[in-house]
Amino acid sequence: MPSPAAPPDAAGVSPQSLLAAVSIIEEFGHFGLIWLDRELVVTKTFGRAAEFVAVGRPLTDSVLAVYGLESEIAGLESGAPRRLELPAVAAAAADGDASKRNFSFFWNSQTSAPMAFVHRTDAQSAMELELSKQIRARLMAEAETDARSRDLARANSDLESFAAIVSHDLKAPLRHMRLAAEAAMESLKDDSASRVHGALTAIAAEAHQMSRMLTDLFDYSSLGRKYEALEVVDMANLIDALAQPWRALGHAVEISGLWPTLTTLKAPLDLVLRNLLGNAVQHNDRAVTRLQVDCRTSELQMRLTIRDDGPGIDTRHHETIFLPFRSLTTVVHGTSTGIGLAMVRKAVEAVGGRVSVSSDPSQGRGTCFTVVWPMTIDSF
Repeated sequence: MPSPAAPPDAAGVSPQSLLAAVSIIEEFGHFGLIWLDRELVVTKTFGRAAEFVAVGRPLTDSVLAVYGLESEIAGLESGAPRRLELPAVAAAAADGDASKRNFSFFWNSQTSAPMAFVHRTDAQSAMELELSKQIRARLMAEAETDARSRDLARANSDLESFAAIVSHDLKAPLRHMRLAAEAAMESLKDDSASRVHGALTAIAAEAHQMSRMLTDLFDYSSLGRKYEALEVVDMANLIDALAQPWRALGHAVEISGLWPTLTTLKAPLDLVLRNLLGNAVQHNDRAVTRLQVDCRTSELQMRLTIRDDGPGIDTRHHETIFLPFRSLTTVVHGTSTGIGLAMVRKAVEAVGGRVSVSSDPSQGRGTCFTVVWPMTIDSF
């Protein structure tokens, strides 16, 4: 009777024989296995045919054809389809090996993540290569179409939000201007120069505020198109430069953590930090604001936290504050249009990051904004 620990399979081949055969094939470098996590980061490899990838790095760094197919690979978890084939794919090997490889992606239930089986395609015929090229082109075209459909749906949603915002929030300055104009006309009947001057001053102030709102609305709507150039950013220098003006005004800004140097989009990152620091000072009910700014990094992301000692934000309003033209506190007239946090969220989400707020006045003072910013920017 065969041992329970090493039973033969249905074909009568023992696991030991299979392992020996696999070792022989692997020795010639004909195949390899790549284990991935759910973010398609390589966790481990087996076989010389898989040595072109680096553990701890995204598979897309070495296999550009995988870019855009993330959702299809994730869909393998459902079992329909059971595998995704990418034939004759060029891979970027560190040793200059330009040979192409076939990839078969499938879902590994033991790791709850995808895996890739890799084998060389050196012996493929011209017809097979042409067919694989067409299949790959179709898959990439479908992925691009899906991505554009998602972008269009998001743009339509933004457009609907803009329509509601413009129709509601921009009516307020117009309403105030109309009331001030009516008051001025009544004052003219009474020949009251001081009341007319006051009404005209109010009209000018509301017109200026409306102009600021329109300018900020344009900046918000075009945010995703304005910043495209990647550049090397020394985060320690950036945060120190942004903190200096507030320190000069007497506010306490404490900076902690390890601030990296990375290649990223500096302009939107500057916008995010500048708005969060200014917002904390502007809406504090104390003459001197105490700010704690911290940075923690991992291989894939940078986590920034900006904590203040202000009155806090009711949990009911944690989503409202990220809408354009929403301000929960009364500030000096004309200094804010209430669109800063909306621009922060849009800038962060455009690069694949996220922003959140933690605050509960019933439990104590203070608000903490957390920004998760990717260490690598693919597109904006």
